[in-house]
Amino acid sequence: MMFPKYAAAALLGAALFAGPARAASADTAKAAGKDAKWLFIQTAPTIKFDGKTLTLQNINPSVVMFSDRPARMAEAIPTAAFVKNWDNAATKSFKSDPPDAGLTSIVDGKLQTATVELSHPQMDGTALRYDVRVVKGEVPASGGPASLFMDQIHFGPGPF
Repeated sequence: MMFPKYAAAALLGAALFAGPARAASADTAKAAGKDAKWLFIQTAPTIKFDGKTLTLQNINPSVVMFSDRPARMAEAIPTAAFVKNWDNAATKSFKSDPPDAGLTSIVDGKLQTATVELSHPQMDGTALRYDVRVVKGEVPASGGPASLFMDQIHFGPGPF
């Protein structure tokens, strides 16, 4: 049975605005099972790009993580925990296999998209910086609001 469109949107919206999750995210990851693969969404009201470094300014304090079939679970985790666990000592981590991400941003009132590869995340207060390799499209020098939709990774039961 499929979720109605409005139910899926409400679930995602609730996760986007949730406060930092703690024990619940570990429980969600455990319930999804050790073979679950997770995708991630990060949002920020503005971005800057200097040709090498993408900065998400005033980043949302939570990252939405969700799994595909068969687990179909979603959770919000603290952005700081996400960055801290970039290399979670798994055989395959974001550090060892940098994720691709779809970047969407509003620039001059128009939606702009690009595909990028992310590496070396660094938190500085409410700013999150990534080293970026542009795969396709053009990353604007500035824009917002913006979202990063990250490739999947296996986090097992999760360190969150």
